[in-house]
Amino acid sequence: MEDFIAELKAQHAALNEQAAALRAQDKGDEAVFCTVRANVYDICATVCNVHMKRGDPAAFDAALERFRNEWGASLEAAKQQDNAKKICVEETKLEALADVAARLAAARGE
Repeated sequence: MEDFIAELKAQHAALNEQAAALRAQDKGDEAVFCTVRANVYDICATVCNVHMKRGDPAAFDAALERFRNEWGASLEAAKQQDNAKKICVEETKLEALADVAARLAAARGE
């Protein structure tokens, strides 16, 4: 799992660099979405690290499911309010979370 956490941290760093480059090119909107993705990788790496140190990988799985449920509910609320910006942010978070889940499955050999 250490490799998995390192992979998430590397993705976080790469996305932050990409966001900075986009800001330098006056592409603020694109930079925001890179930052949102970076934050998801950072959150997941931190939560995973905590649960692995505690010896409770099932708690990390539960946290991922909780994120999926909360962000999914937030997406649905944004759709009901016709809030385009919030819809894009929540979709971006869920896409990044799906990538984290896929990387986790690969790390576990699933």
